[in-house]
Amino acid sequence: MNKKIAFILGSVFFVLGLITLPHYGINWDTVNHLPRGQAYLRYLTTGKKDYSDLKRYFYDWRNRDQWYWQKSQSLLIDANLPAVKVPTRSMYQLDSYTYNDYIEHDGNGHPPLSDILSSAFNRILFGKLKLINDIDSYRVYGIFLSACLVGLLYHWLSKIYGKVAGFFASLSLSLYPLFWAESHFNTEKDIPETVFWSFFLYSIWKGVKEKSVKWILLSGIFFGLALGTKFNILFSILVIIPWILFLIVFRKLKISETLKNAFWGIMAFLIGLGLFIGTWPYLWADPISRIIGVLNFYKGIGASGGNTVNWYPLQWITYTTPLVILFLFIIGLGFAVHRIIKEKDDLPLLFLLWLVVPILREVAPGASFYGGVRQIMEYVPAMAIVAGLGAQAVYNKFPRKLTTTFLLLAFMPITLKLISIHPNENVYFNPLIGGLSGAKKANIPYWGFSFGSAYRQGVNWLNTNAEKDAQIVYVYELIPNFPRLWLRPDLILHNNGRSGYLRKGEYAITLTYQGLEKRSYYDMYLNKFIKPVYEAKVDGVAILNIWKNDNEHLISPWKEEKIKNVILIPTQTGLKFDLGNAYSLSRLEITYNNLDCPKLTSGYVEVSADEKSWERLPGVLPEDWRISAMGEQPKDGKFIEPFVGQMARYVHVSLTPEDTCLKSIKDFDFYALTP
Repeated sequence: MNKKIAFILGSVFFVLGLITLPHYGINWDTVNHLPRGQAYLRYLTTGKKDYSDLKRYFYDWRNRDQWYWQKSQSLLIDANLPAVKVPTRSMYQLDSYTYNDYIEHDGNGHPPLSDILSSAFNRILFGKLKLINDIDSYRVYGIFLSACLVGLLYHWLSKIYGKVAGFFASLSLSLYPLFWAESHFNTEKDIPETVFWSFFLYSIWKGVKEKSVKWILLSGIFFGLALGTKFNILFSILVIIPWILFLIVFRKLKISETLKNAFWGIMAFLIGLGLFIGTWPYLWADPISRIIGVLNFYKGIGASGGNTVNWYPLQWITYTTPLVILFLFIIGLGFAVHRIIKEKDDLPLLFLLWLVVPILREVAPGASFYGGVRQIMEYVPAMAIVAGLGAQAVYNKFPRKLTTTFLLLAFMPITLKLISIHPNENVYFNPLIGGLSGAKKANIPYWGFSFGSAYRQGVNWLNTNAEKDAQIVYVYELIPNFPRLWLRPDLILHNNGRSGYLRKGEYAITLTYQGLEKRSYYDMYLNKFIKPVYEAKVDGVAILNIWKNDNEHLISPWKEEKIKNVILIPTQTGLKFDLGNAYSLSRLEITYNNLDCPKLTSGYVEVSADEKSWERLPGVLPEDWRISAMGEQPKDGKFIEPFVGQMARYVHVSLTPEDTCLKSIKDFDFYALTP
């Protein structure tokens, strides 16, 4: 019965996850993972090192009406072509990224095993069976693994502590916003690592408690799967060793038994290491030095060089964990400590070590972080387990029917909340901080960080609302951040359409989160002057915006005038302009001599109202990032620097080299915005 209920709970999670899968976009790291997964999978299964035998997958700009378009709101293959003409080659089977490219240059990143496994799901569900579309078929891998973990938690806890503990542990995991959301699209790194870490610890526990060599050896498989996904699993040794020592001291585990377990543990490690090396062809030529290179990569991304304790992970977990789970976790923490101290129960200790070690790794001085705590998501199942223990403690203390009803009702608010913010659960903040709006007000680092998932909502809006042949651009991001095949064939996606104050009518899309206020001229221009045509909001806070950059959507009329009597002051480092008074700046236009002088190698612009405090504007010259439609600036004797209404009297243009052409000014004009 225990296994049946575990299977049912896992199946419910899987079905719900599958149904909601097309509501989520891709992780913006996808383009760095899936082409590699496909290249390695193809070599490991066929021995082929490229895609020369497959029909080429490309877009002909002259015949956009013939492009393959997968309807972005559908899980199944729902295209603008007849089913027999839908290509079975994935868009991530790229001719420009083949086995030959990765076999020599693949050490500066995470291992590829989950890239390979998710690609296998794609090849079966899309390439062979034609059941699920090209993009979502990869992510079934994450939903499947997550569902297995939901079932495991029930099976493990219900067998030891009771069905209530098992059920509410599984429920807490399923409704943990970060876990639910990321199970849909973070399927190359953090979700698989979390699942394999959990099954690894379960296998170790099972093997030691039941004196089972088979379970210990099986743990080696899960260790290899985890190691082949991320190196986080190496920190599990800090969980296992203290737990084993506790067994020796308090549970009288025999030294002979410990030595036996250690021997088979080494064998399990070797199995895992073999799986890790065997599924990463890059390592085959020189395993030792290349593994050292990967370790250096992890050292580089895992250490910030600081020497202070980083409390941010604890803050983030406190503010992003649903209150009911926090409440049950606190009770469960007391229950676990009591069992450890009074009854010398080793399993709660294993759970607490499992919880604490990943978090301490990020709290420790010198640790780096970004984007919340998804990199240490291994703590989530442990937290859910402790919450399950808390539910069991409450159940054992009070009348059982009443308590069961109370516990179920206590999970209703978070269930309804997640439904209301779906599919943006990974930007959830709890009432302790006032939701996402409170997190924004408090300027919590990385509030609103959706890791690319929210793009799909914007694509859906564009497909429905954008006029034929409309120009689509990212405000700042890169083209692969959402798959081109989601977008209507007639829509033109290219970042050279950014027109800024020229207002040529392009649709500009971007994710919105903490820290973007002054990321680029285009960000500042759109936010200040153009009304959004679409916003994906959570708690009243936009996490994705789309603007139509035209006169119709101006927030207020665009009026400007030429500033007179501007004084140009050449300096050793560049050009300084004194406008005489402070103005709301619009743009600077320069014509210059571009003959017999060195071109600009680097430069930037800064403004000041008092010549004491200077504000550097975003971007580095020369570039075409500010207004792509105008081309690179400066170029061919002309230079235009756009502003966004900064109040300034002084403008300084820093130039390298000092005698660059831009310094040989023929003429210039300054423009200011007027009320």
